[in-house]
Amino acid sequence: MFRILLLIIFYLGYSNLFSAPDKINLDEAITAAVKYNFEAKTAKYSIEKADQAVREAIGNALPSLSVNANYTRNLQSPVFFLPDFQNPSSGKLNPIKIGADNSFQTVANLNQIVFNSAVFTGLGTAKIYSAASREQYKSVISKTIGNVKKAFYGALLAREYLDVLRLSFKNAEENLKSVEALFREGFIPEYDKIRAEVAVENIRPAILQAENAYNNALNTLKLEMGMNINEKIELEGDLKIPEDSEINIKKISPEQLSNYNFDLKTFQLQKQVSKDIIEIEKSDYYPTVALFGNYIIQGQSNTFDFLTAKSFSVGLNVSLSIFKGFQTDARTQQAKIDYMIVDERYNQLYEVIKMQLDNAINQMEIALSRIKVQQNTVKQAELGYNIATIRYREGTGSQVEINDAETALRQARLNKTQAIYDFLVARSDYESLIGDIDKRYFDLVNN
Repeated sequence: MFRILLLIIFYLGYSNLFSAPDKINLDEAITAAVKYNFEAKTAKYSIEKADQAVREAIGNALPSLSVNANYTRNLQSPVFFLPDFQNPSSGKLNPIKIGADNSFQTVANLNQIVFNSAVFTGLGTAKIYSAASREQYKSVISKTIGNVKKAFYGALLAREYLDVLRLSFKNAEENLKSVEALFREGFIPEYDKIRAEVAVENIRPAILQAENAYNNALNTLKLEMGMNINEKIELEGDLKIPEDSEINIKKISPEQLSNYNFDLKTFQLQKQVSKDIIEIEKSDYYPTVALFGNYIIQGQSNTFDFLTAKSFSVGLNVSLSIFKGFQTDARTQQAKIDYMIVDERYNQLYEVIKMQLDNAINQMEIALSRIKVQQNTVKQAELGYNIATIRYREGTGSQVEINDAETALRQARLNKTQAIYDFLVARSDYESLIGDIDKRYFDLVNN
């Protein structure tokens, strides 16, 4: 039985060692990254905290009810002193005991704010703060998606580079076989054979470097997804030429930008919060008006057969701070300065994002132009390589022409791949800047 168990364990470990890598497409990569992203979780906790702040602010405007009860055992009864009424001229005071050995009192107090500037302004401020937390959360998700897309496209680019080099290596090997056959027949000099061999060997180091670059790109993607870098993955999809529906660029005016970008929307709300805090600090200049009601039950007894009495009262309380050593003015000025700081940061961020948006649009347009050019270039390079190969076999060309044609073809393919990658990265930046994010990703974060 023990031997069978060992065989099972060995088989499971052996099969796991050589198990097929997980196939992952772009959507699955984004889902994994968003679902387990640390910053996204933290941002979602901030939303929950802000929601509780709203509850707290609402609570400040609601009635407050408190009950206080106490019991007293008089080990020695208290006294007060009265003049000697029987002999007033003596000037003596007579001690009079008051109270009983046991006493209790229960007080129920109800308070309701009627007017308090800080309370009512704070309620609106808390709601704005909650909205700002939600926009910040969306910003984190947007940036996470952008990072994953770039890592995924980077891995695809590295794989495409590797595939192009392998194809070039295959072409070089096929050319070498043809050259060796012609050399054996005595149709070409040894120099051509050496040139063909060198062409093959020159590609080998490039392939090794490309393989290493591809593995590094995969590891970068794994880290963005929250995966262990030792796990094996295989990417689904490739760097495709964008379809017409994918390249329509939505023109957004600078005035509209703040309505789309998550960071700008967050800062706008933070500006409003800072502005409201100024009003909250000013609230000490205004009175606080509150209704109150008290209900009291009290009793006394030398035994525990209490004689009780009840009372009930209501009233209106008005309080106003007259002077607090200029503290209110100082806090108000600090709040105004904080608002100006947030406003300056918003203006700076607005200019940066506007520049980034213009750059992303320009990069997309340039990349699209490059893609169109490189498509034709690849076709011409393929034709040139075929012509060079035929000319060499017919004895009218040279090995140098073949090497040059193959190098030109390889470079054309790489340039085309790079142009597609550049477009996809620029489009990812553009989508993030204008908040063009699939809404379903916002609900993926696990608590």
